[in-house]
This record gives sequence, structure tokens and C-alpha cells, in this order.
Amino acid sequence: MAAPDPRGVVARAPTGRRRREATPIKGSPRLGSYLRSLRQGYGFSLRKVEERARQHGGEIDNSQLSRYEKGLCYPSFDKLRTLARIFNVTVQTFSDVVDLEELERQLPEGDDAQRLFDDGQQAFRVGDYADAYAHFQKVRLLLEPDEEFPGELTARARLSAAIALFRMGKVSLCEFELRQLLRRPEHLDPGLVVRALLQLSNAHAALGDLFLAEIEAERSLRTAEQADDPALVAYAHHALGHVLQDRGDLEAAVGHYDACLRAYREIGDEHGALKVRLNLGQLYAARGQFEQGRRMLQETHDAARRLGHRWTVARAAALLGEIHARRGEAEAARRHLRESNAVASGGDVQFTDILFVNAFYTWRLALDEGNEAEARIAFGRLKYLRPQLEELHPEVREFDRLIEEGGRP
Repeated sequence: MAAPDPRGVVARAPTGRRRREATPIKGSPRLGSYLRSLRQGYGFSLRKVEERARQHGGEIDNSQLSRYEKGLCYPSFDKLRTLARIFNVTVQTFSDVVDLEELERQLPEGDDAQRLFDDGQQAFRVGDYADAYAHFQKVRLLLEPDEEFPGELTARARLSAAIALFRMGKVSLCEFELRQLLRRPEHLDPGLVVRALLQLSNAHAALGDLFLAEIEAERSLRTAEQADDPALVAYAHHALGHVLQDRGDLEAAVGHYDACLRAYREIGDEHGALKVRLNLGQLYAARGQFEQGRRMLQETHDAARRLGHRWTVARAAALLGEIHARRGEAEAARRHLRESNAVASGGDVQFTDILFVNAFYTWRLALDEGNEAEARIAFGRLKYLRPQLEELHPEVREFDRLIEEGGRP
């Protein structure tokens, strides 16, 4: 057989044998671009990555890495693991990058950047995050080549794309995009800087770094108050409340949520108010005010359904299932969890984080009832969904602990 040359083209066959047509090896240009951005961000040459790979017990020569960056071929799983260690990201992040490449093949038509951005915002409002992301990326594609620094619309599109990534569960990619955006904050509108910092706080909270998340949210709140911007103040209170709730400081969290809810109502942000009511409903139930929490979650669920906010409907139903499961009310819990599963898996983008939490409480209910068959199915679902998650919410941490201890109880 003829050996391929370094360009991926089959060399001339020996005399008397039929020459085969060349079949180019295809990789992922999007993954290649991401790898190049990581390498350049660290200030590494191709040779330096090769040296780092050896230090991590792997083998990636500089010519291989060059081919990956050009999108000529895919790295093997072992090489992806090595690259993940070198650049301090997860292997799942690389998989997410390839997933996004498929979304970007379906960019919307048109060249009116403002109209595309507005359509993306509308898609985001109704929970179609994949379509929203595609619109924001199209705006960037139209505007970025002609700009030395991001213009106002380009910067808004980059931030909105990062938030859409977060909602699709691609947290590390969201954080990467935000850090890229914030490299030159002096060229950005101060309000947009606050929004980017708040989303960065959300990303770090999801990744389990609550200390850094709290610092970023507090800085954002101070800046928003100085700017006397009610919307930014509301967003900052929301982020701080979320971090404090995760830390277990429920009273402080309630204070920020109440301030946030008042601000959302003052500026007429109905969707923002619904999202903070999700947090408040869960928090009330956690501190012993079950009926107040249940009622708030049900009202939020019903309002979100009327407005067509798919993510909010799925999350509200999941939280209703969770609070009933914690009280041992299996029938009510299962009813809400089934609805949440149907909504979370019913669109172009599945809400994997919600599906994981639903599977977790279904599993715990099955164990409590001694239903071994259902428990095995739910546990298998958890194992399937876990590699797709980066968020370190309590159910993920509990599942990881059980796996580290040798499996289910």
C-alpha cells in the first residue's frame, strides 16, 4: 500500500499497481482554532507544548499539534487528555467545541447585524439557546473582521454568545469567551464589563470556585451602584444571592434576592424576576417554609409556561420535584420530575444539568422505595449524563463522592 505523505495525499504507487484516489483526513477547524488560542494564550510555542506533553507522560510532537490546529485531523483520546492537562481544561470542553462547530454550520441567513442580534435575543428569551448562539456568532462573523477592537454590537454579541454557552452547559467555553472579551476592558462600555464580570461569577460558581465567584459579584455590585444603573444592580444582587445560597448563608442570600426582585420589577424585567423567584422558592423550602416555597415555584412555573420560557419551566418543575422528594412525597415528586424531563429534553438543545438533577432524585426515590430495577435505570442515566456536565452543583458532588467510594450505596 502506498504510504501517505505529510500533506495527507497518497504517494505514487509502484509500477503495475493501480493508484488510489487521495482521501484527505478531516479534523475540526473549530477545535484547531481553540487549541491555537489556548496555546497562544499561554505563550507556548509548538515545541514548548511538545515538552509539556512529555512532562505529563504523553507524546505530542509539534508537527502533530500543527495538524490539529489546522483542522487536518482529530487528536486521539489519549492526546486530548494530555492537552487537557497542559491547558488546564476538561476533555469535555474539547467535545463541546466540536459540538459548536455543528451549530455554526447552521448559521442564519442575512447580513443585517442588528436584526440578527435582535433575533438572537428573542430566541434566547424563549429558551432556544442553540439558535440564539448561532445568531450571535453570525453577528461576530459579519463585524469582527473589520474591527481592531470590538465595537458595541460585536461586544454585546460576544457576551450574549458566552451566556448562551453557559445555558447550554458549556461552562468552560463560556469562561474562555468571557476572559477573551475582558482582556481589553478599556475598549468596552462599563455596563458591558459589569455584565461580563457577573457572567464570569456565574461560571466560576458553576465550576465550584465560590470564593472567586463572590469576589467578582461584589466588584460588579459596587461598580453597578456607582453607575446608578438599576438593571446592573439587579443582576449583581442576583449573582451574589446565588453564590451565598451555594455557600449555605441563606439569610444573606434572601436579602440579596429580595433586593434583586424589587429591582427587576422596577425595570420591568419579567423574565429576570421569574428566575430569581426560582431561587427564592428553593431557598424558602430549604429553610423550613415549604408551602411558601412550593407556591412560589408553582406560580413561577405557570408564568414561565405562559411566556414560553422553556428553561424556566423545566427548572421550576425540577425544583418542585426536588422539594417534594426531600419530604418523601414520591407521587408528587415523580409527577414534577417527569414533566421537567419532557421539557428539558424536548428542544434542539437538551438541558443536561436539569436532566441530571432529575435522574438523581428519581434514583433516590427508587432507593427509598426499594425499587431496584428503577434505581439501576436511574443510576445508569446518571453515569451517562455525568461526563457531559461541568457544573459542580450539590447533586453532582454527591454523585462523584459515591463513585469515588466504589459505587452506589
